[in-house]
Amino acid sequence: MNKILIILPAAMVAAAAFALVFEFNAPKREQKDTITILRGENALQIAGDLKAEGYIKSKIFFLFELARNGKLQKLKSGEYDLKGLACDAIIDKLVLAQTAAKTITVVPGWTVKDIAAAIEKAEFAKSGEILAAAQAGLFKIEYDFLTDAPASSTLEGYLFPDTYRVSDDPDADSLVRLMLDNFGKKMTSGLRGKINKQNKTIFDIVTMASILEKEVKILEDKKIVAGILYKRIKAEMPLQADSTILYANDGRFDKEIDSRYNTYKYGGLPAGPICNPGQDSIEAAVEPVETQYWYYLSAPDGATVFSKNYDEHLANIAKYLNK
Repeated sequence: MNKILIILPAAMVAAAAFALVFEFNAPKREQKDTITILRGENALQIAGDLKAEGYIKSKIFFLFELARNGKLQKLKSGEYDLKGLACDAIIDKLVLAQTAAKTITVVPGWTVKDIAAAIEKAEFAKSGEILAAAQAGLFKIEYDFLTDAPASSTLEGYLFPDTYRVSDDPDADSLVRLMLDNFGKKMTSGLRGKINKQNKTIFDIVTMASILEKEVKILEDKKIVAGILYKRIKAEMPLQADSTILYANDGRFDKEIDSRYNTYKYGGLPAGPICNPGQDSIEAAVEPVETQYWYYLSAPDGATVFSKNYDEHLANIAKYLNK
């Protein structure tokens, strides 16, 4: 009996050693960019996931290290980038919940609806949650650049286009704040000073910039078009910007639509921004270039064609658009 009691632990140690050697020498799989640890998984299941995906060589050694450091119950769920990390570094990431950052790109000219749809597609938050969070009235106290925006308006125009790194499981408010924070950084004191000298509001500038974003491609042309549109406002001429009607009418062009976004029917700027403009468009709205032009059109190849009078404009329409 004594011999059995001596042999049994030795056999168990030998078996464990054999298992450990086998694990270390088993073929190693190529590691994926990220691995997802599911909610509710215990340490044994997580060790199995890591071993199966090639992040660790030995489940036994991984579990031993967890137990030795009192971390068996401290691993967090989430999506992780663990490529090339040693066992102790993997454990630290899982315990500290240092999840992999994902990215989402907001394209200049996208509307709030476009952004909400992209965020839902990326599985960060539901589209409806973003639309509910993107209300100017909810953030007026936090962001001074929203002071002159109507409380009832959305954040159209203020969700700054950029590529954003997003942590695991962001909520709608945090995503909206990421874009508002970025807008605040881009709206520098120098830019604000220029706006104040022109007796304009940030809301005016963002509204103009949103039209430029939709209608013109090149910065230099945007500045010329900004000069044309401001000149038209001063002369009490309608802006006649097709993009504002398309915004008001779900992409359908109808000059007769009764909307404050119909810049054929109503004078001045539309009711608000029609998209979220990029930095070039904002700068162009702040720094317009005065010219002799009163009209412009976008040619099929994307070039902007300018005209000094209405007859010249009609000739350009016949030349570039009525082919």
